Amino acid sequence: MKKLNMFLLIALTVAMIPDLVHSEGEIKGYMVGEYYYVVKHDTEGLEGRNGFWFRRIYFTYNNKLSETVKMRLRYEMASPGDFGSALLLGFVKDAYISFKLGQTNLTAGIQSPPSFNNIEDIWGYRVLEKTPLDLYKWTSSRDFGVSVGGGKSFIWQAMFANGSSNKAETDKGKKLLGLIGYKNGGFHLEFNGHYEKKKEVWTEYLLHTHVTYSGDWGRAGVEYAFMEQKEEVENNDNKKYKYNILSAFVVFQASKEVDLIVRYDKNWGSGYTEIWKGSKVEYVPFADHAEPNFFIGAISWQAHKNVWLIPNIKYAIYNTPDEGEKPKDNVYANLTLWFKL
Repeated sequence: MKKLNMFLLIALTVAMIPDLVHSEGEIKGYMVGEYYYVVKHDTEGLEGRNGFWFRRIYFTYNNKLSETVKMRLRYEMASPGDFGSALLLGFVKDAYISFKLGQTNLTAGIQSPPSFNNIEDIWGYRVLEKTPLDLYKWTSSRDFGVSVGGGKSFIWQAMFANGSSNKAETDKGKKLLGLIGYKNGGFHLEFNGHYEKKKEVWTEYLLHTHVTYSGDWGRAGVEYAFMEQKEEVENNDNKKYKYNILSAFVVFQASKEVDLIVRYDKNWGSGYTEIWKGSKVEYVPFADHAEPNFFIGAISWQAHKNVWLIPNIKYAIYNTPDEGEKPKDNVYANLTLWFKL
C-alpha cells in the first residue's frame, strides 16, 4: 500500500509539471483536521476516547486540455475514522476525462454520480459531515463509469456504472443512475435515483428528492429518500429491506465570518433494524440494527481567507425497537479545522 501511494504521488507530480509551465493546469486541495471527544456512546470502550485525526486531505489536479476537453485527477488521504488505527489511508478519488458536446457533457472514469453531489454543494459543509445518503452508506460518493448530462435551469444527468465505488468491479451487476432538476436563482428542486443488480441474488433501487433555497441570509434545505433492497432466496421467499431518510438543515450567515449550522436526520425502516451495520460509519459510528436520529449543531468561524474553525456537537438518539433494549445515545464534541490551498 505504501509503495502504491508513493507511486501515485510521483505520477501525479510528474504529470502536472509540463502543464504548470504553460499555466493550463490547476492545483487545488484542502485539509480537514479535527480534535474529537466521545462524550457518550453505546459501544463499550469508545466513551471518553479523544484525540486528533485528519478527516480528509484532498490534492487535486485539473487541466483544461482544450475548449471542449478537460480532465481531473484527485488523490485523497484520511485517518480511518474507526477509532482503531492511526495510519492515514490514501487512494485515487477522481480520475476522469470530460468532453463538451454542444450543451451536453460526456464524462468517463471515476467521478461523482448523480446521487447527492448537488445537495452536498448546497449544504456546503462536507468538511463537517457527509450528507445523509453518503453518511449512512446508502450509496457511494464516487463510481467508475460513463455519464452524460447538461442544462442550466433544467438540469439532467444519466450514468452507467460499476456500482463498486472507486474500486474494481467484483460482480456481473451494473448500476443505472439518473437525475432531473430545476434551478432558478437560489431555488433548487431535484429528483434522482438508481437501480442496481448486485451479484445474482440482490437488487436495489433508490429514490431521492430535495428542495433548497439560498439567499443573502444563508441557505436551507429538506430532503427525503427511500431505498428498497431485495434478496432472492430459495422457494421465491424473497426478503425485502426498506429504508427511509428525512433530513433538514439551515446554515444561517450571522456575519461575514460566522455561520450558524443546524441539521437533523431521521432514519427508519426494516433495513435499519434487521441488517444495517451502523458501527461501520466512519468518525461517528452508530449502533448496529437500530434506527438513528442524528442532530448536528455547529458554529463556523472564518478565521482567515482560507481557514475555518468549526466547533460542533453531534448527537444520535435511537428509536425504541420492537424487541431488545434501546441503544445508548451517542454524543460527540469536536473542534474541526478546515484550510484550503
